[in-house]
Amino acid sequence: MITSSVLDSIHDGVIIVAMDSTILYANPAYTRSFGVQVSKVLGRKVSEIEPNSHILDVLRTGKPVVDDHTHIVSVGNDIVANIAPIYEQGEMTGAVAVFRDATEVMALKDLVTRYHSELLELRTRLLDVDNVVWDSPAMRRISELAQRVALVDSTVLISGESGTGKEVVAKLIHRVSQRHEGPMVAINCGAIPENLLESELFGYEKGSFTGAGREGKVGLLEVADKGTILLDEIGDLPLSLQVKLLRVLQEQCFMRIGGVKQVKVDVRFVVATNRDLKAMVKQGTFREDLFYRLNVVPIHIPPLRERKRDIAGLVRVFFQKYNDKYHIEKRILPEVIRYFETSYDWPGNVRELENVVERLVVSSRSNVIKLGDEVLSDYFDLRGDQESRVIVSGLMDIKKARELLELELIQRAAQVYSSTRSSAEALGMDHSTVARKAKKFGIKFRSN
Repeated sequence: MITSSVLDSIHDGVIIVAMDSTILYANPAYTRSFGVQVSKVLGRKVSEIEPNSHILDVLRTGKPVVDDHTHIVSVGNDIVANIAPIYEQGEMTGAVAVFRDATEVMALKDLVTRYHSELLELRTRLLDVDNVVWDSPAMRRISELAQRVALVDSTVLISGESGTGKEVVAKLIHRVSQRHEGPMVAINCGAIPENLLESELFGYEKGSFTGAGREGKVGLLEVADKGTILLDEIGDLPLSLQVKLLRVLQEQCFMRIGGVKQVKVDVRFVVATNRDLKAMVKQGTFREDLFYRLNVVPIHIPPLRERKRDIAGLVRVFFQKYNDKYHIEKRILPEVIRYFETSYDWPGNVRELENVVERLVVSSRSNVIKLGDEVLSDYFDLRGDQESRVIVSGLMDIKKARELLELELIQRAAQVYSSTRSSAEALGMDHSTVARKAKKFGIKFRSN
């Protein structure tokens, strides 16, 4: 028998009622939830406290109520209630109700969801896949989707501009999958001449064509058996090979060039493209049946300009990579990363960012990379002598025009530089002048 002292210590609200709905017991947590005192609850009818309570339904029907959401008008709380009938010697004698603040329940659910997401992220980080960085919400969603998809063998179609990291996501899928102990084979369909691509994929028997090796050759599909094959730039696959690939996807078998028997393989397909396959289907340059076979689970990777929160993390990864590779110890100032995030669209995406970082590591004279660095200025044309023009669309007071121009320039400097001192140097102004005008215009700098 549970004593009242035990119930008094429970965090959830608890009441026990008789068959006529008289409240026989209420613990302190219940009175806090409903905004009433214990002395004013005991002996009263439930309907006097909460007219629409489902406790009355339980007393009438004898059926329990689970996870009932109720809004308590008197205190403005949302409550989750679990109500069960009480039986003694087979006869129903009343009911017991347990109440919990719905905001606490939702907070716990949110906490579980966050912990689950963080565990997935941590698991992926421990996989040590190169350049996997997802500080942006978009890449976090892609990471979680990739890990879920990895647990099954569905074909995945990864799309996105060149340099966004399609191969990195494909490697992530392989590393998380049940096939992670098998091979991961990647082939770029656009980098191999059409007359060689078929033999690279399917292999050939000895003597099957002029120039064929004496012993024949195993194709990459066989090499990838029990593992994953990435067909990159799948949009460049010739129509003649699209038919053969479709059969492999459907039947997991094929014939080598010059062969007479079927070769069975157990391969998981991941394909990638920077082209619009739907448009190619309409144009007749990509088979519709193959497209739908490939587009089972689509994953689109947005360009870097749409997920600039990833830039800082990527820069740190790349700097560490090339410092280690070239045995150099260089670092980059936050103002440069801020410039990367706000003032450039990265048409080459992550690949371009990595190339820029490598160039800075090996070419900069200083061990500390800042916006004034010559290599950086040359790449981004920070001097901007040819492009820096003031557009005049009408006449206005010259003093007012000068003030507006100063405001615009100082605002832009504040987006790129972390302090008034570095901004003043870039603008060719005295530090005190920039500080005074920034205060006047209400422009905030991250540090000084």
